[in-house]
Amino acid sequence: MPLWMEAIGVGVFISNILDKNPNFKEKLGEIDDKVFLFEARDIKKTFFLHIKDKDIKVIPHMRRKPDVEMRGDVSVLIDVLTGKEDPDTVFFTRRLEITGDTATAIHFKNLLAALG
Repeated sequence: MPLWMEAIGVGVFISNILDKNPNFKEKLGEIDDKVFLFEARDIKKTFFLHIKDKDIKVIPHMRRKPDVEMRGDVSVLIDVLTGKEDPDTVFFTRRLEITGDTATAIHFKNLLAALG
């Protein structure tokens, strides 16, 4: 399946999460125009998450350097996004590796923690 089609599927999944959590969506404005790279090591896929206008756009390719890079299994990202897993736990157990702009990463992590 082409990566752009997979990005659409991931985008629909994330949109569903945002629709169920309007407070989370509203707080995305605090990190507007930030780019997150997520590398799903287990399925060997990379996606960019662009926070723009209180929404998360999933983009398969981007020339812009990401503000934050996250690497781990796709199940870990899904569990964090759905509030089933604590972002601190997955980070400190090294199931999710996060690098880049520390302030943006912490802010995003705090937003994700509020989902749980």
